[in-house]
Amino acid sequence: MPPATAFLAVLALLQASEAAVPTYLQTAYWENSDCSGTPFYINIIPEANCEQTSVMYTCLPYIFDGSQYYRATTCVADTHKWIKSYNMSRFLAMEQFSAGCDEYLEGNVLLANDSCVKIMNSTSYRSGIANVGNDASMSLKIFADNACTTAEAMEFLIEGAAVNNNLCYDGQYKFYSQSASNVNGTTNARGVETRILYSSSGSIEDSNNLTSATTISTGSSYTSTKSGVGKSTSIVIVVVALVVTVAACCLFFWCRRRSTRNRQEVNSSTAPSDVGGFVNAVLAMEIPMETRPTNVSSVESNRDGGEGEEESALWRNEVILGARVPREKVVAKRLISRGGYGEVYVGAYNRRRVALKMLLPETRKSKAHRISFLAEMKLMATLEHPRIVRLIGIAWDSPNDLCGLIEFIPGGDLRALLNKYAEAHRPIGFTYEKAKIASHVAHALTYLHSLIPAVIHRDLKSKNILLTHELDAKLTDFGVSREHVDRTMTAGVGTSLWISPEVMMGERYDDKADIFSLGVVLSELNTHAMPYAHAKPRDSSGDRLPDTAILQLVAGGKLRADFSQGGPEALMQLGLACVALDPKDRPTAPEVLYRLQKAMREMTT
Repeated sequence: MPPATAFLAVLALLQASEAAVPTYLQTAYWENSDCSGTPFYINIIPEANCEQTSVMYTCLPYIFDGSQYYRATTCVADTHKWIKSYNMSRFLAMEQFSAGCDEYLEGNVLLANDSCVKIMNSTSYRSGIANVGNDASMSLKIFADNACTTAEAMEFLIEGAAVNNNLCYDGQYKFYSQSASNVNGTTNARGVETRILYSSSGSIEDSNNLTSATTISTGSSYTSTKSGVGKSTSIVIVVVALVVTVAACCLFFWCRRRSTRNRQEVNSSTAPSDVGGFVNAVLAMEIPMETRPTNVSSVESNRDGGEGEEESALWRNEVILGARVPREKVVAKRLISRGGYGEVYVGAYNRRRVALKMLLPETRKSKAHRISFLAEMKLMATLEHPRIVRLIGIAWDSPNDLCGLIEFIPGGDLRALLNKYAEAHRPIGFTYEKAKIASHVAHALTYLHSLIPAVIHRDLKSKNILLTHELDAKLTDFGVSREHVDRTMTAGVGTSLWISPEVMMGERYDDKADIFSLGVVLSELNTHAMPYAHAKPRDSSGDRLPDTAILQLVAGGKLRADFSQGGPEALMQLGLACVALDPKDRPTAPEVLYRLQKAMREMTT
């Protein structure tokens, strides 16, 4: 290949690589209304193609804990572009990465003036105090409240050597600072391997007043060129240097990943109290406060606590982080449902109508409820089927402000439809449209049960079946769903009239538990009434029996769902098979689907 052709090929490759550079959403916060001067806090998160997401704005009001601030958001390709915003002011930056400091997850930059700084958009804290010493050592204290008045929830004490050497602490953090001695002279961004000179316009220039750290998460770096060097020679040098750098980086990251894996196998859970210059640095920044001890000395003894560890893993989970959307773009409009666990609003996201699922105000501070909510969102994010409602995203400004964005289904739920049928005295019995609804649910169960491992819904009932205006059904509410691993637990299931006897009695169960629930739904479709309403069981005083007593009658074979209100005999027989006491006698989801579709064909001939 001629040299010119080879050069053009390399240049084209580099241009294509440049186009694929990750982008980041950078949001800066000020107290003044014109967003001038040094911001007191900056947040940086990965945002693919953020220039096309229409989330950028120049200077708009922002309400945080009842006070008004101002913020500006921009799309950047350099996670350290914010440094020039601080000019001669001291700052402290903490960046979080995936394991081994490989993938950039989030950056938080605080004005380091030893005073309380409000922290916006964090998943785990609301204020902090940052300080940077003359030797580049730093301290960072963060708090659960917005005024730095609670007991310190988390503290980092970092020696200058650790900052200067750009070390990866605990497999996920990097710290950057600006020392006080340099504020009066050259501004050095400590702890960064590569440095670039930026002018206010963003071009590269030599300067003794501003040196910006610019090692970005992709590992690429930039260098300035001297004016005396010829343009073509400079291009060749840059191209060759970049090719060599890319090759070196690939080798470096490969070795580091291998080293990280080996290190994790040897020491997988805890970090020493003094590693690489970090003293008493504690847990991950996206872990809610309740999962952490309130004093630094007790951290190591509590790191393997049950619920705290489980919640920590969920906050760091790649599925949840990948589904995150900006909380400020989510608008709740009207409450449509409220239960003992959470509430659902009609809302909007990017001018699109969505259903917003949130915890109740009284349960948002509960660690167990947050774990359950995050687990549900994580599961929904992995499901993809036309008969299952789709998760659009997860948003939060703080751990107590979790919000799930779910596909909005405009026709309401099946229970509401059947109530309308009963009030309007619509004919009872099975019809084609009712069989279609049941077949859509069977489609969803067939998909869930075919996954590896199988997913058991465990809370299938008419209220969790949503309908379009055309009466197409979609399954929702996976709050108590579980992957099947030979379960016997009943936690979170409650005493629903739809649950199977084996679940209610705490026995081992499998996907046939969902089939029983589907059978109860078939009885609702047949009668328009609530489950077991036909029996009207009452105690000796004439009061209606509680649900637990009704379920005991069902488990004992003394009461079963009603299928006596007419329609094709095949559908009534299918319903009875689904609610068989012995799970082995119940059909599988594919069998239910086949029998429903067969009955529907017969109803149209």
